[in-house]
Amino acid sequence: MKTVRVLFIAALITGAFLMVGTRNDLQAKAGALKEISLPASLDSFYPPQSGQPVYLMSMLKLETYFSGIAADIMDNDIQGARNSFDEFRAQYMKILEMVPEWKGYYPVGPVDKLGAQLKEGDPGQVMEAFGQVGGICHECHISTMVQAQQKYHWGDFGTVKVTDPLSRESVDYALFKKFLSTNFAGISVNLGQGQPEQARKQLAGFRARFQALKGTCENCHDQENKYYVDENVEKTLDSLEKALSSTKVDPQAAGALVQSIGRQSCSKCHLVHVPAAMANVR
Repeated sequence: MKTVRVLFIAALITGAFLMVGTRNDLQAKAGALKEISLPASLDSFYPPQSGQPVYLMSMLKLETYFSGIAADIMDNDIQGARNSFDEFRAQYMKILEMVPEWKGYYPVGPVDKLGAQLKEGDPGQVMEAFGQVGGICHECHISTMVQAQQKYHWGDFGTVKVTDPLSRESVDYALFKKFLSTNFAGISVNLGQGQPEQARKQLAGFRARFQALKGTCENCHDQENKYYVDENVEKTLDSLEKALSSTKVDPQAAGALVQSIGRQSCSKCHLVHVPAAMANVR
């Protein structure tokens, strides 16, 4: 049994190294793309070069002024809309100068057209011009937002270490997740094989590692709520443990609880985090 365990762990480690190789390839490709789409001058407006995400904060201010125009128009407050436009245009011109390589994303003509329509005061014409400026924002976001979020917001999962509660060893995050998923799969496999005692052992391993997984969330999240590893998932795990502790285990009922954990915790977390983890180049 010990030999089998050693071989199994060796296979997981080999898989992890292959994942690292694939990850390195993805990093290289993503890095090449980002070098094209994200100019170096943008770095000065984000940590660590800047204490705050200055560019993002500037864009949020721009959006507030822009939406203010529409809000005033809907309130039939044309003068208020003109005031919001003046603030919007001043902020627009300020941001235009922040990243010289991106000046092409900030054409001034449509903005001035919006200002001219606001002077005329026809709400229909104003909103048409407003939509054209909104299209400028949309095109820039499509071209640059995802890359900027991945580079400046997402951390590098490759730097995360986890103390495995079963082996008491510090392991890479990718390998730890392999251990976790093996426990999770083992619950269903053993249930299907009519081995409830083995399923209970796999659940115990999964729960211990799940608690360790929750600790890794704190590398990025500082909120009380841990999202997809919160108390709702814990309650489902409690229900699964109770189902597996019955004198006569109902495989279908227990299996449904396993699927619920997979859908509500594992799958949703992966949909959020895996794309960024695969593309991150830091």
